[in-house]
Amino acid sequence: MGNREYREQESPRRKKKKPHRIYAMIVLVLGAAIIAAVIFLLFYVQKIEVKGNDYVTDQQIIDAVQNDDFSINALYILGKYTLGKGKVLPCLDQMKVGLKAPWIVKVEVKEKPIVGYIRNGEVYDYFDKEGLVVMESSALVEGIPHIEGIGMGEVRLYQHLKSKNTRIFEQILETSREITKYDLEPDRIVCEQDAICLYIGRIRICLGKNVSAVQIAQIPPILEKIGDKEGTLHLENYSEVKGTITFQEESLELYSPDDSKEPEENETPDGSDEGQEPEGSDAPESAG
Repeated sequence: MGNREYREQESPRRKKKKPHRIYAMIVLVLGAAIIAAVIFLLFYVQKIEVKGNDYVTDQQIIDAVQNDDFSINALYILGKYTLGKGKVLPCLDQMKVGLKAPWIVKVEVKEKPIVGYIRNGEVYDYFDKEGLVVMESSALVEGIPHIEGIGMGEVRLYQHLKSKNTRIFEQILETSREITKYDLEPDRIVCEQDAICLYIGRIRICLGKNVSAVQIAQIPPILEKIGDKEGTLHLENYSEVKGTITFQEESLELYSPDDSKEPEENETPDGSDEGQEPEGSDAPESAG
């Protein structure tokens, strides 16, 4: 009897607890909904600021940042890039994402340097030191060398250039990488009879079939000595063990990359001895 009376006394208490739990759950749900609404409204992306880009447009970077339906939220964008899940364009070396304000996303990028371009019909395809096409444009960018004299396969944006002559193409890429170290800005890098030649202003620089960093290092001081002269600088036979450098004054046929016709390959003048200083030429002293 005592137990029965105890249960009858406890039952109303339990009934009172049930509404309290339901009320607490409703409060929690409403609170979570309010917090979610505040986060959604406060961190709703109103602006994306882009810095550090030169040839990549702001819109290309913005499209990469907001590449899914959830990227209207700044916290979501920040989270996916913090975890390394955000999209980064292949033409970028680096991409940092942060918040300038809860509703403003800031993006700082570092582009891959362009080392050359090839002409593909009416379009210029610009590539980096690894041969990756990082930009396609109908506009010609000044200060970037035109690559000539070597056939290319199908060219596509964000894909590596391919050539049947792999060895020569590798030498062209090596040349492109090295000249950037010395701030050289050749107008053209040309494959002539399986050898590499640079055209800088009115100077033709013959590097031979195998280009080395040692050869490229000689160019800046020699150009300083040559001054405004026109002619061919022979570095084919220069190496760490051989110091043969000659300069032959001559008139060169200059070519403008704006011309619609591809230039013919230049040939080494007949009768010139690349191993010896031609008569009447003003050759700089060997750097070796």
